[in-house]
Formats: sequence, structure tokens, C-alpha cells
Amino acid sequence: MPSPETPGFSIKIDAEQTAPRVIVTGELDLLTSPQLKDQLTALTEQKPTRVVLDLTGVSFFDSSALNVVLHAQREAGEHKFELAVVPSAAVSRVIDLTGVAEHLTVVREPPA
Repeated sequence: MPSPETPGFSIKIDAEQTAPRVIVTGELDLLTSPQLKDQLTALTEQKPTRVVLDLTGVSFFDSSALNVVLHAQREAGEHKFELAVVPSAAVSRVIDLTGVAEHLTVVREPPA
């Protein structure tokens, strides 16, 4: 779903995989993070066993985006499914600088 307000930003859900893959591209910030939160909430309601959050196409990642990902991880734990985060270099940098890696399931799998 491309966003008209934020050119270059999109969220795509690939449900063809064994686990739904949420593919995010562009800048994930205060303006765009709510869109990701809405998509992840909708997926949680489908009761998956695993969701892959593919952030390899994210070029900018701020604290509001990190908050959405941490909230989604908490929701995954409460609803008993795995949320696997595949970070870009920009996302990895924020995860490392904030020290939250221990609270996330970070995987280095290539995008499908």
C-alpha cells in the first residue's frame, strides 16, 4: 500500500509464504509508523504462528518506528506467535544503539 503523503514509502503484505511477510520500504517515522502499526494489528487478529517483518528496504527508522516494533513484539508474545524482524542497516543501527536487541527476534534471512 503506497502512501500518497509519503512518496517512496510502502507496506506490502506477502501472504504467499508459510508465514505472512510484512515488507516495508522507505522512511519509517512518526508519519508512517501508524500505518505499520495498523497492518501488524490486523495480522495479529488473524492468529498467525509467525510473522516476518521485512525492514530491509527501510532507509530511515526513528524512535516512533522502534516503539511500533517493540509493541508488536509484545503483542506477539501475548498472542503466542513469533515476530521475526529482518532489519536494514538503518534499522540495525537503531536497534544496536538503543540496546533493545534482546527484546526482539532479529533474523538475518534474505528477503523472499
